[in-house]
Amino acid sequence: MHRLCTLLILFLLLGPGPAGAAELRVITEYNPPLNFAGTGGPSGLATDLFLLMADRAGLKVARKDIQVWPWARGYREILEKPDVILYSMARTAAREKLFRWIGPIMPLHTSLFALKSRGIVIKDPVKGAWKYRYGTIRSSASEQELIRLGVPPHRLESVHDRTLNIRKLLQGHIDIMVANEPATFYSIRRMGLNPDDFEPVYRLMSSNLYYAASRDFDPALVLRLQSALDSLKADGTADRIIESYR
Repeated sequence: MHRLCTLLILFLLLGPGPAGAAELRVITEYNPPLNFAGTGGPSGLATDLFLLMADRAGLKVARKDIQVWPWARGYREILEKPDVILYSMARTAAREKLFRWIGPIMPLHTSLFALKSRGIVIKDPVKGAWKYRYGTIRSSASEQELIRLGVPPHRLESVHDRTLNIRKLLQGHIDIMVANEPATFYSIRRMGLNPDDFEPVYRLMSSNLYYAASRDFDPALVLRLQSALDSLKADGTADRIIESYR
């Protein structure tokens, strides 16, 4: 009996536990000001918030441990691999049962953008689809929404980087850029362009951004992370981080 108890203790100490720093993989994309690769490692308001959240939840995650990938690659990874967290993800009906959710981080508005000089007016993206080329981010919620609404896939030109779509818009290779509003204007300013040359011509969708965990992620860890995020909101830390990136 004594030997059995000893073996049980050794198993608990040495055996596999819940996903921690060794197993947990955290992936984000280049989507400033929410998340991006900074000079000191991954940065952005969602990244800074996640690191504090993980610390309060007792997870040892360093800034250098977070991987910055193109969105489509990260999205495929969380669908296919266990113990993955991907952010910042819009929580939509189509995605609801695919992941475990931690959040919300903040609300997000996504629009169709055009050059102001074009004078484009859109009242229905589907009815106007035959004459416009839409620049989207591959596997993004906005791309999925356009397809769901009925925009023919051949009218969509997918890339992995918003700045590519901004350049394509300026060069006349696309007519409409589909992107979230704060990130779009942030990128335009960072590129040295005039935000007044661009305008949102149609509000496509509004949603909340979340941290998404793979479907088989430990539910207890999800609860710990959610509790940590709730406490960061309650004491005002989350609002201060968000405001610092405006």
